[in-house]
Amino acid sequence: MSKRKSSKEDLPLRKVIDETVRLRTNAFAVFREATKDTELNGYFIPKGWKVLVWQSAVHMDPEIYSNPKEFNPSRWDDLKPKAGAFQPFGAGKRTCPGSDLAKLEICIFLHYFLLNYKLEQLNPGGAVDYFPSPDPADKCRAKIIKLR
Repeated sequence: MSKRKSSKEDLPLRKVIDETVRLRTNAFAVFREATKDTELNGYFIPKGWKVLVWQSAVHMDPEIYSNPKEFNPSRWDDLKPKAGAFQPFGAGKRTCPGSDLAKLEICIFLHYFLLNYKLEQLNPGGAVDYFPSPDPADKCRAKIIKLR
């Protein structure tokens, strides 16, 4: 992921996108290989072992994100997550090469959608399943209404 600039110039739409991909990462987990013997939280991980990084769990960690189940784009006003705490498109040399294009496409889609349509959730406040990643139990059934 490209480096996030924290400034007053941050667009509100960028915060909405970051919060959306935090809550609903496109890949809930990624595999990595330990490049050296490592100890993590009292567990020994030998060099060469495969490690599953559960991105959904990282993005929902209350020690990193206060009220993690809440959709709150304003959290990005002052939040500077530590390395590895926000990686919806991967990180380092394994960052998705299309991440910037994906974010641009999301911006363009939202621009036209929000100007021309209204979305009514049919079951507001419905249950959410959090395994393997947060998803509305009813698949977020909604009615799309074209604005005049």
